[in-house]
Order: sequence, then structure tokens, then C-alpha cells
Amino acid sequence: MKDRIKNLILVNGISVLIFIMSLLLIFFTDALPVGIGASVIWLIYTITANKYLLTEKKEPSVRETFQAGNIKGLFDNEVKRLETQYDSIQSREAFMMSNTDSMQSLYQKILAQMTSNLDSAAAYMRTYDYYTRPDPAYLRDLVNDGDRLVRKFNTLVEKLVDIDTNPTTLDEKYVDEVTACLDTMKEYQKATMY
Repeated sequence: MKDRIKNLILVNGISVLIFIMSLLLIFFTDALPVGIGASVIWLIYTITANKYLLTEKKEPSVRETFQAGNIKGLFDNEVKRLETQYDSIQSREAFMMSNTDSMQSLYQKILAQMTSNLDSAAAYMRTYDYYTRPDPAYLRDLVNDGDRLVRKFNTLVEKLVDIDTNPTTLDEKYVDEVTACLDTMKEYQKATMY
């Protein structure tokens, strides 16, 4: 949407410049036919460019293509699970893209795999035999693969967060030993006071 607005502003800005030049040619020169010709060019340019921009078809998103594949709503459960998997991975984009180059590259590969899963599922649903309704094993496998990928991705993100926020690991056994020693000292102190 932002690109469309930017393009409209740019096209109409150029249109205003051509219009001003046309007016200057008409009112400040003796070349009236050239000024009228420039006005006609301005009018044709403005109409054509705006018509093209306003009727330009946008590329459908992965989600729209995927949802369109579920023709009769037979695969609503699988569609919901695949969309949830895709959203889960996409929701971590800001975190992953603020990481190292290798992690950014890995994230792009994981997102590409999820997008590929959605594309494959959409193609499967569009070509599914809705008359005899065979077992949708392929679609179930895509869902299960997606679940595994999300689990592994979640583990990766958890490890990255742990590394980022906990650079030194506290040895809990040491804390337990110190606490036990303090308890012993306290008991010893109580015993010696009486």
C-alpha cells in the first residue's frame, strides 16, 4: 500500500510539473501550438499513469494463495495449523534479523521452508480429488513437518535468548553448597550461644 501511495505522489508530482510547463508555454511564448501540444501530452500522461497505478494488480500474498487453495473447506484444520506455524516463525523476524548474519540467513531459510510448505499445501488442495476424497496423507505430512520445524525453531530461539541474556551460567550446585554451609554455620552459632 505504501509503495502505491509513493508511486501516486511521484506520478502526480511529475504531472504537475508538466502542467506548469504547458501553462508557461501557452502564456509566455508565442508558440501556442507547442503549448497546446504540451497540454495534450500532460492530459494523456496524467490519465494513463493514474489509471495504470490505480488498476495495477498486486501480487497475492502467500497467505491469500494458500487460503484460496482450501476450495470446499475440507481442510480447515490443516489450513489453521499451517497458518499458525507460519505466523509463529514470522513473529520472531525482528529478533532473528537483529542477530548475526548466519542466524539471519538461517531464519530466511526456515521462513522459505514454511512458505514452501504453504505453497505445496495450496497446490495439493487445489488438485485434490474432492469426489472420491482419498486420504490426505501428503497434507498431514506437511503439517507434521511444519510442527517439527516450529519446535526446532523455538528451541533455537530459546538458546539464542539464553546466550544473549545469560552470558555466565550460575552453578546451582555451588549455590546449594553455600546455602548449606550458611545453614550449618547458623546452627553452629545457635549451639555455641547456649
